Amino acid sequence: MVTTIYGGFDFTIYTSDDTDGADATPRGITTRINPILDTSNINIRGTGNRGLYDILLGMRQPQFTMDILPSEMKFITLYQNGQNGPGRLHLKQTVGDGLTFKEPRFNRVSVEARHNEAISATIEVWAESLQDLTTQSWDPFTAFEPYRWLHSTLDIGTETEDAWWSWRYEVNNNFQRLGNVDDGGTRAIKPRHREVTGLIVKDLASFSEWVDLMILEPDDPDLDKFDITIQVDGLDGPSSGGTAWMIKQPYCRWGRLEAPFGPEDLIAKRFPFTALDIT
Repeated sequence: MVTTIYGGFDFTIYTSDDTDGADATPRGITTRINPILDTSNINIRGTGNRGLYDILLGMRQPQFTMDILPSEMKFITLYQNGQNGPGRLHLKQTVGDGLTFKEPRFNRVSVEARHNEAISATIEVWAESLQDLTTQSWDPFTAFEPYRWLHSTLDIGTETEDAWWSWRYEVNNNFQRLGNVDDGGTRAIKPRHREVTGLIVKDLASFSEWVDLMILEPDDPDLDKFDITIQVDGLDGPSSGGTAWMIKQPYCRWGRLEAPFGPEDLIAKRFPFTALDIT
């Protein structure tokens, strides 16, 4: 029996600024994709009927989430502020139809590098509307070159860290969707206050290094603020040259510091942080 239901391996993600997608660019190796349309149903209840009287359509809310191994970091650095984005994001089958998300914006972006792994990102996209994609025949078999952990550099204060196990940061743009009263769609997507948080896991040279972080100076409340810089070598790809500044923020503060120990553990500790902004 022949079926037309395809697996996730049959889809590729593209972006474009042109209405018909003529300038479409594939965007790295996607490891998981999830297109979403929330119809915001309005359930009508009332006396005289135990069930519903009606189910009305509310405001249409297209979203898209993806886990990706980026092959160029400017795809993230250009759009992680939530204030601009590509004109279109296309979800395209290898053969057949697809979906186009119009005016996509990055609401949440999380980028992570782990010891001896590829650099990965999780992106939550909000879009203004959806349309079908039926006429394009882009080549899905583009040779991608993912970044690996050694392409990244982590600076804390004025020192470059060389004993980290992982770093991760998340940008939350706190979008608010404004409805269009004419058609129930989206009039605009507005970013509100941005939140930038992260987590660093690294080895400590000694326990006294951790003790120094735990002992704050109440007489100098600014003493424990510090710089964090995360950069990735190769803005347009691992071999392209240039530097992608993921976070370059001089005002950060550690969050909740813990020191769990097990008999088999090294002194590798988790250091959550909050930053004033991305840059």
